[in-house]
Amino acid sequence: MNSFTKKNIMVLLSIIHILCCTLYFSFINFKYPLVGIEVMNQNDQWLVKDIYEKGWANDQPIEEGDIIKLVNGENPEVHSTVSFFNRIEMAESITLKGKDLKTKTFSIEYNNLVSQYVIYLLLPLLFSLTTISLSTFLFHKKKEDPSVIILIYFLLIVGLCYHSASISAKGNLIGRISMIVTLPGSIVLFIHFFKSYFSRYNLVFIKHKSMVILYAFYCIYLLIMAVFIPLFGFNSIIINTILLIFSLFLIVFLLLYLTKFYLPNKNSDIESILKILLVFLLSAFSPFLFLYAIPTIFIKKELVSAEITSIFIIIIPLVFVYLQLAEKLFDIEFLLNRLRYYSFLSFPFTLFIIFMLKLILKIKLMSSFTFTIFLLLLTCTTLFLYAKEYFDYKMSHHLFSQKSNFDTSLYKFFQKAKDETKVKSLIHNLMKEIKDVLMVKEVVYIEIISEDNGEHWLLKNRNNYPPAFAKELEMINWNHCRTGSLIEIIDGFGIAIGGDYKNKNIIFCGLKNFKTTLNIQERIWLETLAYISSILLENFQLIEGLFQKLEDYKEKNEAAHDNYPSWLSRLLFTISEKERANLSIDLHDSVLQDLLQLLRVVDNITEKVDDPQIKVDLFDLKESMLDNIHLIRETCNELRPPFLSELGIIESIQLLFDQTKLRSNFMLNFELDPSIQMINKEYELPLYRVVQELLNNAMKHSEASVVNISLTQPNQNLVLIYQDNGIGMDMTKLKDSFKTIGLSGIKERIKSISGTMEISSTPGNGMNVLIEIKTGSDDSD
Repeated sequence: MNSFTKKNIMVLLSIIHILCCTLYFSFINFKYPLVGIEVMNQNDQWLVKDIYEKGWANDQPIEEGDIIKLVNGENPEVHSTVSFFNRIEMAESITLKGKDLKTKTFSIEYNNLVSQYVIYLLLPLLFSLTTISLSTFLFHKKKEDPSVIILIYFLLIVGLCYHSASISAKGNLIGRISMIVTLPGSIVLFIHFFKSYFSRYNLVFIKHKSMVILYAFYCIYLLIMAVFIPLFGFNSIIINTILLIFSLFLIVFLLLYLTKFYLPNKNSDIESILKILLVFLLSAFSPFLFLYAIPTIFIKKELVSAEITSIFIIIIPLVFVYLQLAEKLFDIEFLLNRLRYYSFLSFPFTLFIIFMLKLILKIKLMSSFTFTIFLLLLTCTTLFLYAKEYFDYKMSHHLFSQKSNFDTSLYKFFQKAKDETKVKSLIHNLMKEIKDVLMVKEVVYIEIISEDNGEHWLLKNRNNYPPAFAKELEMINWNHCRTGSLIEIIDGFGIAIGGDYKNKNIIFCGLKNFKTTLNIQERIWLETLAYISSILLENFQLIEGLFQKLEDYKEKNEAAHDNYPSWLSRLLFTISEKERANLSIDLHDSVLQDLLQLLRVVDNITEKVDDPQIKVDLFDLKESMLDNIHLIRETCNELRPPFLSELGIIESIQLLFDQTKLRSNFMLNFELDPSIQMINKEYELPLYRVVQELLNNAMKHSEASVVNISLTQPNQNLVLIYQDNGIGMDMTKLKDSFKTIGLSGIKERIKSISGTMEISSTPGNGMNVLIEIKTGSDDSD
């Protein structure tokens, strides 16, 4: 028989042995309730010394000083728990003489002791069965792993320790010996498991020599117990103190070693594992340490019973089985952040409930009962908040109707905004979107200005508004109002969409229908809309301001009958393209990256859930996010064509035609001369923009059913011909301007590269555009 088989047999025998102990301990717990009578021998009489408040005797007419006559019909000293532990336990009846000199016989039963069933029978049984089940499962899955074998022994011993503690309290000799051996032994084995577990990562948790010394300390502890127990008895204060001090030393040693091990490895691949271990080990041991062990050692009185505090140790086997089997770890940083946040919310609520109980039920604030209630309430409230977050997520599909689908609203708004170039149009669309989505009665655009660097603020054109409304707005400290801030007053609410220390651009909304306040989803949507719109608004204002100055310059030259130079047009469009590029970068590096990160988060959540409905909801959410990502990318591409330099003008225009076919409602016929391969970089972007603007004009204004475009290169000249059968226009109303990217904007672009443009159109007869660019010339006028 090889060693591998021997190890397997040893593990199986250990599991069977622990299972037998579990059945025996459960039988004792089922048969005998906790009596809770401590006795002492005085003048050859056994007297009641103390009564445990959670035992059977506490509910009986038994008092300290009563004389114990019989236990199970025999003399008290014959009963094992009296002789070994000076306690009456595992008894079926007792006879005693009270202070009134009357002899009474009590039958000891579980009647009305539901809490004892839970604490001394149900919880230990479930704990042991859990550890046995986990051990069997691990043995079946990973019996070849040495660290798993140690973990199995640890699980079995910790389960036996918790179960033996329940019958040790009842004076069972086997249970008492088992607890003395297994409580510190399980911790030593736990440290040994850490050593083996981290060796798989080629890391040294504890040196082999230190581990040997730790086992030697454990053996010395067992020898001391073997000597002291016959001298002082199983239930003496000395024995209990040695047990608790040594166990406390081992737990502190483990936590210190784990902390010491974490510090040099906190930025390594095992950082998440170490954080999970530290968090859950502290959660498992803290109640036992701070509520039972330390108070018992130093003030000789527990704050919370060992039966309650020890139940938290079940966390340890669960987390280690998870670490052994999980291919991916949960996000411990997210859990800790949520724990801090939810604990912060739960703490004042728990304090309030405790003080209410103090006033109503007259409970003592400084008592173990109050402390237990406080911890229970704090834990339950925190868990409730976790559950609320989960159910909010699970029910989000039902909580938010399509009418209030804010993702879709953002998508539609920016679909429209990408074709806008004017501040006035952007603000108009923004106001319309807010009015439609929030269903408010009135939306207005206002400006708040200051002439003394923010000391006092005035509403611009205040005479157009009610005096009370103007006064209320002017009382607000606008210095602290950043872009995207939500401002609420009695008559409604406003959102800041831009401005600086001297002026603020505000969209103000009246109250919603039925005068309801904004809910959380509406607030988030509104602030997001305002923040992203502010980026567009700022760029549009810069472009408009520059164009206005150049327009003034142009008009001044025209008034003097000067022909303004083509370099001015080139400068204008160079600046315009730069602003477009900057806006594209802003959108790409901020909003787009945030959406991509959220998409990865959704993918991670999808992998963790099994509920089919949740997967469907997550899929719908992902599709909506992909639509938004596609829109932003498309907008960025239109603002700054990404493949123009790589693909060349022909393929880039071909892609533009393909995209237009998907978005337009007219038939697009085009002819592109394949002989056009490379043209001067000076002409590529203007020509691309001209084609783009002609197509945008066709979609927005022409109402055409057929559009024909051709691009050829006869005699080294580029010739672009555009035709449509739309509504046409009155050519007398067309004026040159730098402020638009329509037909006059096209004309300016062609002029900037020394080209010519002819437009022929009449109302109802469509439009024809002929553009010719002399690529061989080098006009530098």
